[in-house]
Amino acid sequence: MEEKLFDDTKLAAYHLWEYTRLDNTLQLWYCVEDIACFLKQSNILTDTQFESIARLAKHDLGYIQFVRHIAYRIYIYTGNSDSLFNWYTTETLLGNMEWRQALIGMALFYTEKKIEKGFSCMHRV
Repeated sequence: MEEKLFDDTKLAAYHLWEYTRLDNTLQLWYCVEDIACFLKQSNILTDTQFESIARLAKHDLGYIQFVRHIAYRIYIYTGNSDSLFNWYTTETLLGNMEWRQALIGMALFYTEKKIEKGFSCMHRV
């Protein structure tokens, strides 16, 4: 199971790198871990739940808050203060099925580990 977590994290970090071109692998890794923890804490554990938020109208408060949470994490870990870049990067990533599936897999792992061993997500933001 830990191997799947490693693979999901690696894949999600790769997709984040594709859009941000951040050359700090550890920051990319931390960023996707933090986003997965955000999904876990928000109880977004299926693609259907993820898709229901991603498909909201761009002016819907739920959509705005969801994108803002992810864009903020991208800002924190990449150090890129261009808010529009972070916002559009987030919106682009929301449409990337591999990225979403990897994050959902990570969030599910964190949920199961919490139940099994008292695991909790690391809070960096």
